[in-house]
Amino acid sequence: MSQTPNEPASTVDSVTPIPTDSVTDIDEIVHHWTDLRQEGVERQAEAEAERRHFLEDFRTNVDSVIRPAMQAAVARLGEDGGGGLIEEREESLMHRPRIVLWMSLDGEIVAPRQDRNPYLQLDADVGRRRIDVWEGDMWEEEGASRAGSPWELGDVSTESVTKRILDILRRAATHGLSA
Repeated sequence: MSQTPNEPASTVDSVTPIPTDSVTDIDEIVHHWTDLRQEGVERQAEAEAERRHFLEDFRTNVDSVIRPAMQAAVARLGEDGGGGLIEEREESLMHRPRIVLWMSLDGEIVAPRQDRNPYLQLDADVGRRRIDVWEGDMWEEEGASRAGSPWELGDVSTESVTKRILDILRRAATHGLSA
């Protein structure tokens, strides 16, 4: 076939047919993608189950260990002329589950504040499967607030909660003595 200078070359003549066996690689690609997608769905379901399990364990610890230890501290502070208050917050889209013990060495707590009251705050960090510990020993306009070493669920005991509370109160009781 002769071609004139203004005519395009025929592509039909230059195309080599593709054997149908070579497109079977598409099957492998699609199956691999489907497998990966399914694995992702399964990992996500496992992560959600672990998340729910951690939250259940955290709530169980709050109910059976943390809150009772905090309530005992509030009762004893009240007997000794101080005060205490426990605040709890459930998980929401914007917040992690939390329990906070606010303490006073002298009198009841009217409006708790980190810059005025000793406190122990425990936040459930679901992503890391741990409990973040925040503590403050502010009293008489002295002291500090800081992050403490995080706890694993297995670290939570009446003794560990009580020890943190006592350490905070010991530090707070040394403030304001220089006047």
